[in-house]
Amino acid sequence: MELGESAEETCRREIWEETGLTAGSLKLINVYSGKNYFVTAENGDQFYAVTIAYFTEAFSGEMKMDPQESMNIKFYHPDEFPEKMVGSHKVIIEDYLCNFHKKGKMRERIMAVSDSSD
Repeated sequence: MELGESAEETCRREIWEETGLTAGSLKLINVYSGKNYFVTAENGDQFYAVTIAYFTEAFSGEMKMDPQESMNIKFYHPDEFPEKMVGSHKVIIEDYLCNFHKKGKMRERIMAVSDSSD
């Protein structure tokens, strides 16, 4: 999050930086924080992460990956996510699938942005 940026502005900027897509209306999935989100960085720094997860039903632009931001971006059918995923990402996707996916006119495929190659 950049100084002065709202959570929604951060989400839109990150989506654009990592995918080249502009997000439509954002809907909150959940806020993830607490003792289960303790992180030790490679340099030894320790902190508690807070993740605010959103989804959108609409986006525009041409999907293109910035190799400095991600190693892989792709749309997946909900039954076809890769087995090797970051644990916190799995939790967010499970929350989305349980609470939002079948309630609206959602796309049959969900985009995943990966920090590592599949």
